[in-house]
Amino acid sequence: MRRNKTLSAVLFEGKQRLKAAGKENYAFEGEILLMEACGLSRVTLFTQGEKEISFEQEEKYNDYLNQREKNRPLQYILGRCDFMGLSFSVGEGTLIPRSDTEILVETVLKISKQEKIKKIIDVGTGSGCIPICLAYYGDMEGIGIDISPKALEFARKNGTQHHADIQWLESDLFSRVSDEWKGCFDAIVSNPPYIAEDVITGLMPEVRDFEPENALDGGKDGLDFYRRIIRESHQWLRDGGWLFFEIGYDQGPAVLSMMGDAGFQQCVLRQDLAGLDRVVYGKLNKVFLNEV
Repeated sequence: MRRNKTLSAVLFEGKQRLKAAGKENYAFEGEILLMEACGLSRVTLFTQGEKEISFEQEEKYNDYLNQREKNRPLQYILGRCDFMGLSFSVGEGTLIPRSDTEILVETVLKISKQEKIKKIIDVGTGSGCIPICLAYYGDMEGIGIDISPKALEFARKNGTQHHADIQWLESDLFSRVSDEWKGCFDAIVSNPPYIAEDVITGLMPEVRDFEPENALDGGKDGLDFYRRIIRESHQWLRDGGWLFFEIGYDQGPAVLSMMGDAGFQQCVLRQDLAGLDRVVYGKLNKVFLNEV
């Protein structure tokens, strides 16, 4: 009769499999997946290495490894992702929150300390991580919109989990937002699809083959959604309202120019921790719009 394997032995095998599959963070991922399969803490994993695991736990771990070897994202396997210190449910059909987007949320929170930002609308909300964090950390309220019903399922679940005062709406940008909201929002926030269409085929397979293309494809030059949101934004923002975007590293000058032409002032380009352009934001001046 075959003897159960120890944690240390199974972990070593798992790391070797992920390394052979070319996973850069194979050690970390091997540990996380084994902890998930066995319901263990990191302390237990490394202090009780000679502990035997059940065949069922080993089988579950092997299933996780098989999925990861086929490039399924770690977050989808786990069914969750950490963002801004909170845990969010994720899966096929919704974009995985990235740490880069935390810069966007932090920027809105920073400006909200100087300006009145209470009512917000998040365009292309995905998992809902942006408005939920703004509600959680900034006591904001408003709407999260997305064209994908699957993404909104995750957003609603996450909103309920974190008690966020956010309404969720299936809509192609602002097309189904009620007219009663026109001129009411203190801020529009968006991490729109911004990858140029000819770049998508060269993305990592975890992104290209699993994450929703409609959350990635920003059109020929990656700027389609910025144009559409900026063009419609003045209808939904109050005078003096703010527009916040996450951008690709090379899109700052173009988005700044579009916002300036559309009546946004005090426009700022902010870098991420790597020194790459990451966020553009500005304040709407409706007097400017009436003059042009």
